[in-house]
Amino acid sequence: MERTRKVMPIREAIQQFVPDRCQSLAVGGMHMHNNPMALIREVIRQNKKIKRLLTSPSADINADLLLGSGLVEEILTAYVGFEHLGLAPNFRRAVEKKTVKLLECDEPFLVYGFQAGAGGLPFIPYPKGLELNDLHKINPDLYRFTTDPYTGEQVMTAAPLRPSVALIHCQEADPYGNAIFKGGEFTDRQMILAAETVVLQVEKIVPDLVAKYGATRINVPGFLVSALVEAPYGCHPTSSHTYYRDDEEHLKAYLKACKSSESWAEYLHRHVLDISEEEYAATIGRGRLDSLRSEGVFE
Repeated sequence: MERTRKVMPIREAIQQFVPDRCQSLAVGGMHMHNNPMALIREVIRQNKKIKRLLTSPSADINADLLLGSGLVEEILTAYVGFEHLGLAPNFRRAVEKKTVKLLECDEPFLVYGFQAGAGGLPFIPYPKGLELNDLHKINPDLYRFTTDPYTGEQVMTAAPLRPSVALIHCQEADPYGNAIFKGGEFTDRQMILAAETVVLQVEKIVPDLVAKYGATRINVPGFLVSALVEAPYGCHPTSSHTYYRDDEEHLKAYLKACKSSESWAEYLHRHVLDISEEEYAATIGRGRLDSLRSEGVFE
């Protein structure tokens, strides 16, 4: 029986597998690492509205760029920021102006929520003590308390998160969607297992992943992947583990562009709206991208 090839152009992948007014879109990556930016930029180009955006425990430009595009109605997150570079300006502005609804949770909620969604569980109980924050009072729809059947004590629980679509970055895959994380998985693998549809971008497609690494190294089985996109430097300006580091110079320019509506519109048009994803590398500069591959960073 012939296996199904999952490879397709990025435009087709987003057009086919990310519906307009997507009920819940999960974006992988954490902080400035492994953000699926190529897929996110294409979502913006196609003007795909998002009912609810789900993030990892620590989101970055993956969420902030979508919020700045005005496509998101509400966001479920614990944190959106740029680490040592500062706060996320589009996220902050959208929340302050109430143009997006913030469903604030703690980091464990996202970890347990995706685990529950991945395992088909009705909820996951929190460890004792984590209920002492006030987030369950601020967002009672997210948290529930139940009785531990073994001790009779009250425990706080996290609801399952089951994204309609997950956008994920892996380093390599074969044409059939089998893929490998060459570095941290964060909550990305749980997102994949919990999601109804998975669109995967990779740095490189190899003919036979099993022959190259062995079956036990494969993190993502191909049957979980709906579409596969080859996107070299697709995490830019964030890092891709073992391939390149984050582009701090570009991230600083991004944050500067967010300071006014005029400079933000200019950034969005130059780096997203007025170019195809295939043209993005030329806009940044191939020399600049290659300079991010430093000694000790290898394929």
